[in-house]
Amino acid sequence: MNMIIGVEGLVGAFPDGCAVTLGVFDGVHRGHRELLQATVAWARAQGVPAVALSFHPHPAAVLAPDRIPPMLCTLAHRVERLHAMGADCVVVQPFTREFAQLSAEAFTEQVLVRALNARAVVVGDDFRFGRGRTGNVDALQRAGAFEVITVGGVRDDTGARISSTRIRELIQAGQLEQANALLGEPLQWTGVVARGDQRGRTFGYPTANLNPLEPLITPLEGVYACRAWLTRDVSDGAQTPHAHAAAVSVGKPPMFEHARGRLEAYLIDLPDQNLYGRMMTLQFLKRLRPQQRFESVEALLTQMAQDVEQARQVAQEVESR
Repeated sequence: MNMIIGVEGLVGAFPDGCAVTLGVFDGVHRGHRELLQATVAWARAQGVPAVALSFHPHPAAVLAPDRIPPMLCTLAHRVERLHAMGADCVVVQPFTREFAQLSAEAFTEQVLVRALNARAVVVGDDFRFGRGRTGNVDALQRAGAFEVITVGGVRDDTGARISSTRIRELIQAGQLEQANALLGEPLQWTGVVARGDQRGRTFGYPTANLNPLEPLITPLEGVYACRAWLTRDVSDGAQTPHAHAAAVSVGKPPMFEHARGRLEAYLIDLPDQNLYGRMMTLQFLKRLRPQQRFESVEALLTQMAQDVEQARQVAQEVESR
């Protein structure tokens, strides 16, 4: 994960200046991509670095902890996506109570001018910042210390504005394919394999019970076709290069009264083995069906076999593109 933590140590790091875009960038969706493209274009024309300044945790964790939104991806994937979209440098600013108290003027002077030596600042037309969200595009322009470039809200084919909030709503409504279209990639979710009820193993489908690595969004209950990557071992954070097709169950299975709501992944081509403590990353490709109660275990097993085959086909189609 190639990133710099905090702006405090960056004074003098960009002697010729930089172009910077800033925001939480949750999900790094198609709207964020427009901000990165404008930043990179300005930076390349002027021969300076393109910088993406993000914040972690989400500001709501400090300002409104009872309203923290579930994140669309991990911090590591956020940084990876920002680099992939052209950022030369990704700075992750810890969002603390002290940082939240910076006025708009202090934020501009301490962060954008002194630390980053920004020559251009690229933001959305509705961007707000500083204590009490009192800063806006006009405040940036009044500072007169850099060029301010605004990017209008990016809209989808229906004319609706693309935002992290809207993508969360689509995911939680089960409209995964629409959400993925706005993200510009399949929803990515990372968790750690933990001990479960081991019920799947008795049915011939050993599943990995997953706990989220961070406070990530949980898709609507149901069965999903996914692709899955594992870390090589418990102590190694590097993923195996091979993706496994996976059938993933989200939510409490209604067939079993005492089952806990969870996220369980069956990796279709992986021999049964001990995965406890390993990290697994899932790409959610398609919602196959909701959770449902079957008349018998035999009927459930018949449906599970169909789910696995359908998940395999969906993953193979994605792999072949």
